Amino acid sequence: MIKPFQYLYRKLLEHHYLGYDLILLGVTFLLALVGLLMIYSASSPVADRLHGNSLYLLRNHLAHLGLGLAGMFVAMRIPYARWQQWAPYALLGVFALLVVVLIPGIGFQVGGARRWLHLGPFNFQPTELLKLVLVVYVASYLNRKPGMVAQFFRGVLPNFAVMGIFLALVVLEPDFGTVVLIAMTLLLMIFVGGAKPGHILASLAGFGAIGTWLVASQSYRLRRIFAFLDPWGDPLNSGFQIVQSYLAFGNGGVFGVGLGDSRQKLFFLPDAHTDFIFSIVGEELGLVGVLAAILLFACFLWRGYRICLRAEDDFGRYLAYGITTLFTLQILLNLAVVMGMMPTKGLPLPFISYGGSSLLGSLFMTGVLLNIGRRVPR
Repeated sequence: MIKPFQYLYRKLLEHHYLGYDLILLGVTFLLALVGLLMIYSASSPVADRLHGNSLYLLRNHLAHLGLGLAGMFVAMRIPYARWQQWAPYALLGVFALLVVVLIPGIGFQVGGARRWLHLGPFNFQPTELLKLVLVVYVASYLNRKPGMVAQFFRGVLPNFAVMGIFLALVVLEPDFGTVVLIAMTLLLMIFVGGAKPGHILASLAGFGAIGTWLVASQSYRLRRIFAFLDPWGDPLNSGFQIVQSYLAFGNGGVFGVGLGDSRQKLFFLPDAHTDFIFSIVGEELGLVGVLAAILLFACFLWRGYRICLRAEDDFGRYLAYGITTLFTLQILLNLAVVMGMMPTKGLPLPFISYGGSSLLGSLFMTGVLLNIGRRVPR
């Protein structure tokens, strides 16, 4: 009776079905399920008004979810060491996409921002690919040239130069939130790679100066700052979105008004199914639902950093750290924005917000993370 089970066990090992972090995989499925439920609830009024079908956006999300899960399973099977070999070609490819998306007539424009490319029935945002590619590039650099980032001009500056070229293209879209997210992630990667604290502080001062100039150069960014400082000063205009987000959380109380019963999603809260979907979580599921979602994210990040600490080589460690830190910062920035702790930025909540490119990118990076943490028992 034992031999058949031993045979099956050996076959599973041969085909690499064992050894993945099942907790991380399970939490990813749970987050995707939460996203599915919340998008079904939050997007139905918008879908019904714009498309005459309350399930239209949900169907799109399901299609992207299917593609994303397929991409995740593909990434799980690709040995992560290959990403280091592919890094230069990936940089060239994503650079071409970022240039193409800025060309009128090719790049798809929504709300004054030109960030999307048409790929058949889907729209794709190249900046989602840029996140992973730049993390792979910096991880490869830190692995190939250990200790070099201790020197500012020979180690830190070349990475910033490469990052600056790509982020300048993102600023032109414009997508200031993604610029902040990527810059913070790569700066932390360089710090853990051995950069001196003084160099990091000087870099932060430089980034702060550039960020201040970018904010001051656009009136809508200044309005976001003023709305953050005093949203009730103009609750019907610049402060409208964050005030409606406050009302959503306030309506939810401890246990929420019930799944599907949100009032703020009825065209009061802008972007209720995208960047501000966590406000709907707070309204419909209350404090209990908010804490449960945060717990799932915390578990996801715990497993990610655990994989980082247990990776078999330096490239795997840096890559796992970069991916997990990217998730960490994006989650924290989104939650801080919807709770009024930061000025409004256009960053979706991973796995939960509606947005095909974000979902595809998040699931694919999770697949890479699972491959880094893969262990095959012997």
